[in-house]
Amino acid sequence: MKTDLVEIFQTIRAGLQPYATRGYTVHENSETGYDLYSEKNVEVNGEKVTERYFTGVYINGNEVEVKVNTVEFTTKNQDLVQFGENVAGLKITGLDDAKLKEVETLVEIIHTNFKEKEWI
Repeated sequence: MKTDLVEIFQTIRAGLQPYATRGYTVHENSETGYDLYSEKNVEVNGEKVTERYFTGVYINGNEVEVKVNTVEFTTKNQDLVQFGENVAGLKITGLDDAKLKEVETLVEIIHTNFKEKEWI
């Protein structure tokens, strides 16, 4: 099990980086943060949206936070932490294969939601 925050961050970031080739744009790529946005122009309820947060991983204090966009996505049945309006995810202090798979699955579910909504 990985418990070093930098190692956890780098492992999860490595899993997110391939999404940059799937139509997402990197907004932050630092030693403590990495996030991706969709920059596809869409209209939602008559309002034009030119960028939409997709996912990110951040070192915050003594844990790593994995955040995903939850717009039009129900998270009530998941054990996700609410980070703000339409952003939920996981706080991680130890990473094993099972937890890494959980992160990968969560991100893939949100990616599928973005594709279905034609946000990417």
